[in-house]
Amino acid sequence: MKLRYDPERLKAATQKAVETLLGQQTRQGFWVGRLSTSSLSTATAVMALEQVRQAALRESTWPTTIPAEQQLSQFIERGLIWLSEHQNDDGGWGDTTKSFSNIATTMLAHAVFHATNTTDRFAEVVSKSGEYIDRQGGVDAVKARYGKDQTFSVPILTHCALAGLVDWSEVAQLPFELACLPASFYAAIRLPVVSYALPALIAIGQVRFHFRKSWNPFHNWLREVAIARSLRILRRIQPENGGFLEAAPLTSFVVMSLASKGLVNHQVVERGVKFLMNSVLEDGSWPIDTNLSTWVTTLSINALGNDLPEATKEPLRDWIVGQQYKELHPYTNAAPGGWAWTNLPGGVPDADDTPGALIALTQLEPIASNLTVSA
Repeated sequence: MKLRYDPERLKAATQKAVETLLGQQTRQGFWVGRLSTSSLSTATAVMALEQVRQAALRESTWPTTIPAEQQLSQFIERGLIWLSEHQNDDGGWGDTTKSFSNIATTMLAHAVFHATNTTDRFAEVVSKSGEYIDRQGGVDAVKARYGKDQTFSVPILTHCALAGLVDWSEVAQLPFELACLPASFYAAIRLPVVSYALPALIAIGQVRFHFRKSWNPFHNWLREVAIARSLRILRRIQPENGGFLEAAPLTSFVVMSLASKGLVNHQVVERGVKFLMNSVLEDGSWPIDTNLSTWVTTLSINALGNDLPEATKEPLRDWIVGQQYKELHPYTNAAPGGWAWTNLPGGVPDADDTPGALIALTQLEPIASNLTVSA
């Protein structure tokens, strides 16, 4: 079958796309963007803020480091309404508003209505989501979906346990004491514990230990000893703006875990709450990731090719090179030379944004003679 197309229409469409892309360029020359709004992110953010609110109420006086209860309640309320308005017809939720329902996100969203004691107000929503969860298999379905990978299943089940829907015996104990070991140890035994999962390992591991101790007294002793040191590590690796990976879900899991175990006054919680409140969207929801500037900029450069105005090339070169990591990353221990997806402090260099940046730099040739790239 021969493909037929109108060259003039194709040319006009291309020109329109180029103009649109160039029109979205910032004054500084780069592009900004974020991942889509998300039921998953919104559910975890609401749970985190609710756990902070409840923990603050348990204090003798409201913590000065935490926003006022009325302000927290407003964010929680808007998130609940957004979730209720974006439930799929089958009773579940998907990761985004255009995604098919899945058991993980549905359990996260379902749990926040229980945690906030709003099941009566949102009775129909909760009934439908409960039926969806029962049809899919509940806790067993979550465990089956992720198998041996506890990076996802344990945070999800922890979230549900905090709402009183899952027994802590169903939540695997993450060995947060391993975070106290030097990074070189993991490399030596090829154990991929430190990296993206480190904040969750520490915070979720601690809250599970807080609510359900081990039968083994040695494990209990070891973990008690590791609590303070692993918290210091968590505080050290938290970005200045409070957002781990610039992502609401990971930040929320950390905040809800620490707050629920009585650490509502901890600096990690304070910074995490600020990040969540600063990253909420106008409609009351949260995006999966808040900033993708480096990624969308390199994609735009590579897409535009020769249509990129000459005057913007040098500023873009300087900006991209400025985002390259020059030192060992304190979070993942990634070697110098890579790029993250964002120019904000929560990013970490990775193996897909780094080649994207290198390809973009080749599009921006000639590179100045004093410029070196060592990715």
